[in-house]
Amino acid sequence: MIKNIVFDMGNVLTIYNARDYIYGYVDNEEDFIWMKNHLCASVEWLKMDRGTITDDEAIRSVCKRIPERLHSTVERFVREYRMVQPPNPPMEELVEELSQNGYGLYLMSNTSHRFRIFSQSIKSIAYMKGIWISCEHGLLKPEPAAYLDFFQTFSLKPEECFFIDDTPANIEAAGNLGMDGCVYYGDVAELRHFLYEKNIKIRIRNSRKITCAGDAG
Repeated sequence: MIKNIVFDMGNVLTIYNARDYIYGYVDNEEDFIWMKNHLCASVEWLKMDRGTITDDEAIRSVCKRIPERLHSTVERFVREYRMVQPPNPPMEELVEELSQNGYGLYLMSNTSHRFRIFSQSIKSIAYMKGIWISCEHGLLKPEPAAYLDFFQTFSLKPEECFFIDDTPANIEAAGNLGMDGCVYYGDVAELRHFLYEKNIKIRIRNSRKITCAGDAG
């Protein structure tokens, strides 16, 4: 029986389009590629999420290999990264309903220490019974050790948890350790149907009526 629902954060609890976000800091494709490849997809970025380097150290390292004209942009991007996050209202409604239906809700996210500041503006976070963020544990999804640490931290059984993440590799890794889950592609109605099929108590709307997993008949 599923007793707990585990959520990723970026592009699940909140809306995030990487291209649009980066273009909020640059105005041409060349600079977009520099920022995407050498900052957002960098080893330094992973190290920030793992908690092994500071923002200042990451900025200095990245700026060694990109054009000087972008140095101030890199610094601003790192310090401001996702401090304001667009809400995902249909997901907020789903989170609230799952909480009301008695499920334990948890967050498992690869993110940096800035989370403790910007998370205050994410409505869904208030429903989380436990919060696991990579930088505080020195581990990253989809490393098996990250999931094992998550289970141990909150004394959870993998088979009693269901994981929702937007990255297939993260769902696969969780499944390999006994935690079922599904990839979230941005459609909350589709997600509701998937949860319903897993017999998780959640309401869905079909062509005739609203039904709920676990309802009689």
